[in-house]
Amino acid sequence: MLTSVFSLGSRLELFAISDANPRTKKEFRVARLVSYDNGETWVKNWIINDRGKFSSSVAAAITGDSLDTFIVGRGMDDFVWFIRLEEVYDFKNSRWSRIPAGVFSGKPAVCCYGNATTDWINGDKATNYNGVRVMAFARGKDNKIWWAYSSNGGTSWDLAWADMLSGVFTSSPAAVAAANGKLVAVFAKGNDDKIFWTYSSNGAASWAMDWAPIGTGTFSAMPAAACSADGKRIYVFAKGKDDRVWWIYSTTGGATWSGWGPMGDGVFLSPPSASCSWDGRIIHVFAKGRDNCAWQARSEDFGANWNIPWRRVHHRKFVDTDLPF
Repeated sequence: MLTSVFSLGSRLELFAISDANPRTKKEFRVARLVSYDNGETWVKNWIINDRGKFSSSVAAAITGDSLDTFIVGRGMDDFVWFIRLEEVYDFKNSRWSRIPAGVFSGKPAVCCYGNATTDWINGDKATNYNGVRVMAFARGKDNKIWWAYSSNGGTSWDLAWADMLSGVFTSSPAAVAAANGKLVAVFAKGNDDKIFWTYSSNGAASWAMDWAPIGTGTFSAMPAAACSADGKRIYVFAKGKDDRVWWIYSTTGGATWSGWGPMGDGVFLSPPSASCSWDGRIIHVFAKGRDNCAWQARSEDFGANWNIPWRRVHHRKFVDTDLPF
């Protein structure tokens, strides 16, 4: 239901699926809320995007220079729809475009690496997205994870779509990428309810291994993930069968993992979402509480302590947004 991106400064953006069509209860809009002080306080109101209509929650990723944000969601036609929010944008009226071909289930995922370049030509701003790689992932109707990628910031798509490896899954995927693309990691819940992952160490030109489980925990919904800019610190979160958020982490780029452990005593209706600072020191986690509000947790020391253990972000309630994950 929620997704977030954390910029190089202290700006934290939270996106939620909301405002179901009162007649169909199936068409949802995307809402955006912003904090400019690392999640301490939030602006007063959510802003609704009036252009897109979705049948899933959305996922978001931000470039390393924090100037471009990419969001994907599954449309009413089961295609994956995409938006690029540039440095200055009007979220309310921003338009979406469809990634070609392919129909999917659940919520897509997105990650990216590379930064755009900007020049001024005769007084006009010209931005070049060549080399900005955007990767979208989604669970197909065959329960495999499929992927698409663009090498020019979503202006066009080099691949749309291809299946990834041999696994089949019971949840939507999550994905992260290092700032230089040397790590691209994808996660999903397997038939045995464990969280599986695979990764690439060459910008997703190839995958380094088949799907493998992370630890021994079992979970009730899709995972969330975040990673540091260098790809060494990877954080994975999932909703346990006790409805608490559990997490596991690696400080070695996935070569070794800690054990799964719970994050406090909060219980939640939705899977979590997560984002972190460039060095992985600050971690933000969000989930929908049983009061239908968005809740947040924050650590400022790599997860050793949570100085915001769990608290409500805003009074707005998100009812009827328990969509397939």
